Amino acid sequence: MRRSGKLLRAAFGCMASAGLVWFLIPLHWGAGSVGSLAGGVLCAALFFACLFWPKIRSACERSRPFRRAAAAACVLFCAAVLWSAAMTFCMLSAAAARPPPEPGWREDAVVVVLGSKVSGSSPSADLWARIGAAADYLKMHPKAVCIASGGRGRGENLTEASAIRSGLAASGVDPRRILTEEASTSTKENFENSLRIVEERGLGRSLAVVTDGYHEFRACSIARSLGAQPYAVPAKTPWYILSACWSREVLALTKYLLFG
Repeated sequence: MRRSGKLLRAAFGCMASAGLVWFLIPLHWGAGSVGSLAGGVLCAALFFACLFWPKIRSACERSRPFRRAAAAACVLFCAAVLWSAAMTFCMLSAAAARPPPEPGWREDAVVVVLGSKVSGSSPSADLWARIGAAADYLKMHPKAVCIASGGRGRGENLTEASAIRSGLAASGVDPRRILTEEASTSTKENFENSLRIVEERGLGRSLAVVTDGYHEFRACSIARSLGAQPYAVPAKTPWYILSACWSREVLALTKYLLFG
């Protein structure tokens, strides 16, 4: 029994160590987030719980308040893991969705490319992924019009929309097909401003939403709430920043589901 307990603690300790490394990797590329900090703290807590489990168990046996605190911490940890798993399922299901065949889907659907961080004048790794996914889609659908969406934030020398437009043009997409929306600072504003352009130009409300796969669920949900008919065109997030992006989206999706 003691042997199996030690093996179990060792297994959880290794999992916690691997998780901590996974959350720390994006820091090397300057891509940390509040979510990755939260994930790192949870992994570190699990690691130290495994390392000092005999002392923790002894303290629980001696002190009822400590035992209750430990039980509460365990419940909160398990709840966080289960909630993160549920949010991950939502993200994966949305990223796997594909446009339905005609007549439910229009080949000339408006392609909305959502912005992401621009470092100075260079698109970040995940913005390059979105540009690549959008370029592939636009080349496969020559009738589609594109709206590059995203304003200018701190540390950015140009708007995200401008960076998207330049990247698409460099990838061989005709600049005449690319409209820009350069005022938004959030996903909701991305769609509000893009739909304003759609109405001004008499375009349809079928939207091919290009963003990272982890972001598609929330993005399409927001677009749908604004009266659009969105479908996912997911970009593949670079592996070395995935933990920071995923954990940040878990928090953002939680906020969206709780507060709208």
